[in-house]
Amino acid sequence: MNKQEVSDNKQTFWLAFGKIIALLATLAVPLFLTRFLDKDEYGFYNQFNTVLFFLSSFFSFGMYSNIFYFYPSLEKNKIKSLLVHTLLFLLGFSLLAGLFIFIPVFSNFFLANEQLQNYKITIYFLTIVLTITSIIHPLYVVRKDIGISVWFPSFQVAIKAIAIVGFFLIIPNIESVINAIVISSILVLLIIASYLYKIFKNLPVSDSVDKKLMLEQFKYNLPIGLSVGLKTFSQKFDKLIGITYLSASSYASYSVAFFGIPGIQQVYDAISQVTIVNMVTCFVNDEVEKAHELYKTMVVKTMSFSVPIILIVSINAKEIITFLFTDKYADATILFQIYLVSFIFVMLGAGLILRASGHTKFIIRAFLFASIISIPATYVLIKQYGSIGAMCGALLSIILPKIYQVKKEIEITKSSFKSFLPWKNIGKVFLISIICLMPFIFLNIHFHTDNIVYVILLAIIYLSIVALIEIKLNIFIISQTKVMSIVKDIKSKIK
Repeated sequence: MNKQEVSDNKQTFWLAFGKIIALLATLAVPLFLTRFLDKDEYGFYNQFNTVLFFLSSFFSFGMYSNIFYFYPSLEKNKIKSLLVHTLLFLLGFSLLAGLFIFIPVFSNFFLANEQLQNYKITIYFLTIVLTITSIIHPLYVVRKDIGISVWFPSFQVAIKAIAIVGFFLIIPNIESVINAIVISSILVLLIIASYLYKIFKNLPVSDSVDKKLMLEQFKYNLPIGLSVGLKTFSQKFDKLIGITYLSASSYASYSVAFFGIPGIQQVYDAISQVTIVNMVTCFVNDEVEKAHELYKTMVVKTMSFSVPIILIVSINAKEIITFLFTDKYADATILFQIYLVSFIFVMLGAGLILRASGHTKFIIRAFLFASIISIPATYVLIKQYGSIGAMCGALLSIILPKIYQVKKEIEITKSSFKSFLPWKNIGKVFLISIICLMPFIFLNIHFHTDNIVYVILLAIIYLSIVALIEIKLNIFIISQTKVMSIVKDIKSKIK
């Protein structure tokens, strides 16, 4: 293993570690609120978050992503301009959110009830703050700043969780929860401002604005921005329209279904972000085949741990939901199981090659073509079938763009459908995961119990068996050589 691989593995590990610690802090909020708020209040809390995160994602236009593309190859005296331009774009775009919040024709759709209308100013302010703070994540990834990678994601969500719990315990109402979000968001913004100031201090003295670079950034990001807007709208449409057609109580259960599986998305993000930085370098050097191999390696890694986790969680979904959110959310089980299907498609990393190779224009086409189908389909499904229809629509909006993206990526890598993905290793992962699952399905059927300790114990045994087989076949997220090295280190420390 060369120094670059060691560095990449180290960064991937700490990025994933930081995200997982952050996730654990994030879990505290819904676990706390579902126990102390009634379902209608928790439903409103999620409606508020839906609108807020939709607006901040939509109006960021993915501008922060240009840092992944430009930073690795840009001269040091241009870095300051790159960051200043990105901040200006994020601020300018976020101010446009007022169009959706204060113009009645849009406001009546996005803030579809009186409670949300009462928080217009708060939502607008938080949209601006959250949009600007999105610059931090790609920055510490490209700078390989492991220290920030570990503590910042944890701090960002921990401070929010602590504020929400603390404010609610002092004054137990939904307004306290909203105030906590505002205070914690401001604090995070101040921390990011301090981090940026330190970076600027260590950069060469140069002009803050470089019109040529700014134009290049805008051209690069225009298709990404439009695709992010389309993606955000199409993938949040089920939740946005749900504010109108679902009761607050039903919306609470629907929101719980998107709980997902703690850790999977975070590990995937860490792996994919390191991979895309390396793929950019390959495409810059015209090493298309090498970039393709990096992509296929990433897919095997993500599938090796995600597939068995998704399967074991699916068969124990009801026990997990009722343990985490109490029995009153048992109706979210089927929604949760449907949502888990989407993770398989996410792990394929569709769109990463498009971004790394600079073919960002096709990203917007993919989401445009997909939204033509998914948006009207979701509207019909939610009106006809309620929460189940909304979840099916959500699944459709996630899967369709990926199909279009993969088609273009096959062309970019000069491969075929057969050679584009590592089908043989993917097949091995599914075969091992399903065969090993059979005895656990039998135990679940014939010795069913709501005891969460029993469920967790069986899950650990199952995942351990799958991991050992995958390690032996060298298709696990951690290579057999690395595992043996870890075991050797542990043995030497014990002796």
